[in-house]
Formats: sequence, C-alpha cells, structure tokens
Amino acid sequence: MATTTVNGETIRAMISVHIECPFDECPCKYRIGIQGNAAPATVNVTQQGTPSTFQGTINVTAIQCFTASAMCNPAVNNFNIAFGSGGNTINFVMGRRISIQCDGNNFARVHGVANATGNVINGIFDVLIELQISPANIGNWTIIASDLHGNSFSTIFSAPVSSATFIGDCSVVP
Repeated sequence: MATTTVNGETIRAMISVHIECPFDECPCKYRIGIQGNAAPATVNVTQQGTPSTFQGTINVTAIQCFTASAMCNPAVNNFNIAFGSGGNTINFVMGRRISIQCDGNNFARVHGVANATGNVINGIFDVLIELQISPANIGNWTIIASDLHGNSFSTIFSAPVSSATFIGDCSVVP
C-alpha cells in the first residue's frame, strides 16, 4: 500500500500480490529407462514453423529423487533423451526437473528443461516426459519439448522398460 499527497490531497493505492508456497520438491522417486537402451520411434519436429517427421531409435533415461533406501534425495535430478535417424541426431541432455509426479508404481512424469543438441534442433527446451507402465512391463512413453520460439519435438511410442526401472513413494525401498 502506498500513500502520497498531491496538491494537498491524499492519494492511496494498493496492489495485491498472490504468493504460492513451493510444491514438494520430491513427492516420490523413480529411475526409468528403456530395455536395451533403444526403441523404435517416430518423432515429429517443427523447426522455424516447418514440420518434419523422422523414424529412428530413441533412448530415454530419467532418475528423479531416487535412492535405494527409504527416503528421497532432491539432489538426484537428471533426464536425457537420445534420438537418431539416418545420420540425424536429436539429444536432450543435462535435463533438470521443474516438477515430478508419480502414480502408484506404474506412472511417472517429469517436467523440466534440457539442452537440445545434435544436427536437427538446438537450444534450451521445456520438456515433458510421461511413462505409463503396463502389467507386462511395456512402457507407453510420451515426450513433448518446445523452445517457446516455434521449434518443437514430440513422440509417442511403446517399449519394454529396463529391469532397473522403479517408481514409488519415498518410503519404499526398491
């Protein structure tokens, strides 16, 4: 609130500010990946408004808040995506979370930022990775990335999950 006097007249103004408390940095923990470190995928890319489609292989790994004991470690914060198609490469490296979510032991989501490298797209991208695991340990993956300047990457594919994959509450010991 501010008050001032102009030409003998008092003027008051007030500005409202909305503050949200930070979310739980580690509401759960997980380590996810693709069996054999590669799966076939079709990727849609938009570069400066021009769409392209690539077919190739993809590998996705993410480790968030994971520890092998009954706790979560906020310092564990990494995800990477590597895609290749006939000499074209798209990699999202040094991924860092903004938020994560788990549902039971078969769904994980990470929203964060990563550095896109390769010979197709480059720069800092906002990235969303979602994994839904079936009872047969087949992962249904969704990846959406955008640099907020008209460049984007997206894919939906299925692949067996790695044997090291774990999704759970912080109190669970893998």
